[in-house]
Amino acid sequence: MKTCLRLIGTGLLTVAAIFPQSLSNPREFSVRGEILSGATITGSLTVELSSQGGIPETAYVSGDGSFELRKVTPGVHDLRVVGQGGTVVYQNTVVIANASQPLTIHIPTPPPNASRSASNSISVRELSHKIPPAALKAYTRGATAAAKQDNVHAAEAFREAIAIDPELVDAYNALGAAEVALGDLPHAAEDFQKAIDLVPDHQLALPNLSIVLAKMGRAHEAVETSRRALKAVPGSCQVQYVLAVSLLMDNGDPEEALENLERAAAEVPKARLLAANVLWQLGRRDEAIRQVQQYLRDSPSDDSGRPKAEALLLQLQQ
Repeated sequence: MKTCLRLIGTGLLTVAAIFPQSLSNPREFSVRGEILSGATITGSLTVELSSQGGIPETAYVSGDGSFELRKVTPGVHDLRVVGQGGTVVYQNTVVIANASQPLTIHIPTPPPNASRSASNSISVRELSHKIPPAALKAYTRGATAAAKQDNVHAAEAFREAIAIDPELVDAYNALGAAEVALGDLPHAAEDFQKAIDLVPDHQLALPNLSIVLAKMGRAHEAVETSRRALKAVPGSCQVQYVLAVSLLMDNGDPEEALENLERAAAEVPKARLLAANVLWQLGRRDEAIRQVQQYLRDSPSDDSGRPKAEALLLQLQQ
């Protein structure tokens, strides 16, 4: 039989836009990918990825078509596949968000000649079509505005990008993030859902939607979306925290909530305080005390949550 608990002091996380790191100081990461073609391509191939004005990052393609680009930053990139003698057999523009997205390149049969007008298809998980230049321009303008926390102009630019290219999935996610910053949660939920409709395992839109649903009090939907998000981003501490919060809001299984809070605590320290409250209500005072003590050991001396944690500890020890 499940125990119904009252949710106490649950703060929620912020949503992520398409570029998780600051545009002025992006984090480098590795991107794995593969080349698919209906015909055997003889000779060695090299994949080149370059941002505007940047030095290309290159990777050799192995015999099974796989490759790994080791130093990639989030943003808009020119992609080329180069064969023997420097012949370009594929060329396109892509948007790369994070390391979790495999880069799949489909080369038609026969391989096309080098041409910027070639209509090849490419996907970085959620991108399976060539993005119109005007949409990329609007999207980049939106990302720049978002990095400056100018969310009004960011939202306008992302809407423009979507109007030009309704399949630009990351623009829906980025628009949703801007709308959250503007306090427009209903429209944000709609736009995150549109991204998920296009890419069911979208690794940013799914967590973002779960957060917004929880903030809107739609706890049952938030639980289901959080579980889906954990399949897309296994082991995410932030998603595990949102799942735990949503379970408690939905009168779900407190043991499942506690398991997720314990896992989330590595990156979300306040998960321990929520766990302490849950354990206290379950009559497990000693475990609750240990959770608060662990929080106080891990948190810096100037942490804003310390006064409440210290007060909770005193109350538990009485």
